[in-house]
Amino acid sequence: MSYVFDVGDDTVWSPALRVGRLYVAGVTSLAEVFGIDAGLRAVAADMYSIDLDAFEAFTARLFAEYFRSHHDVARLLLAGVLQPSLIMLERAGRAIEPEDDEQRRFLSDTKEFLGSLPRL
Repeated sequence: MSYVFDVGDDTVWSPALRVGRLYVAGVTSLAEVFGIDAGLRAVAADMYSIDLDAFEAFTARLFAEYFRSHHDVARLLLAGVLQPSLIMLERAGRAIEPEDDEQRRFLSDTKEFLGSLPRL
């Protein structure tokens, strides 16, 4: 069993059920903490449609918060949601533009580490 995250007719990620549940819980929690719509819309218990504009804004906010923070634990907690979100955003045809070398390295490492996230 797996989760499905779709943008329109395209599946941008299809993780294992438990991984999907963890991701959605993290997204929901961070959206609440930052007071922003994450753009995930439940279609079924294990299927989400992504509002791309809202999801892009959410991901950009997490990205900004990650690089604004100098707290190692905060960065670790943000990265667990941010990195898969960046890959899904890219698969949907959008991307966050890096502003410096640290951000470029982070994006490159994310693509290398998570670029093969499963799709249907």
